[in-house]
Amino acid sequence: MSEINSNIQFTGFVKIKGSAHKLNPVAKFIRETLPESFVFYGDKSKYKRTLYILTGKHQDRFVSCMKKKNNSFMDLKQNVEKYIGKTAKTLKRKNVEKKLKNGSFYV
Repeated sequence: MSEINSNIQFTGFVKIKGSAHKLNPVAKFIRETLPESFVFYGDKSKYKRTLYILTGKHQDRFVSCMKKKNNSFMDLKQNVEKYIGKTAKTLKRKNVEKKLKNGSFYV
């Protein structure tokens, strides 16, 4: 999945659930492919994680929440859907990996 392809596009607010070990390559590939997106983990437990991908107005909302003095980054990470005000579109990790390998993925 290290090949960069311009046919990959995420828009809005997406989350992918899975283990940290299996999500790391997906996160790395998305960061390389879409440098304008904001990719981070919302830690749920030691073994299960949720990978969030923010673009556009959702990314702007997250940044504006970070600028408020009463919000800590850890609180934002753990409750991102509450602060954004919208439920993220959930994708399955296996489907995302297949589509990324094929080189054409639109969300």
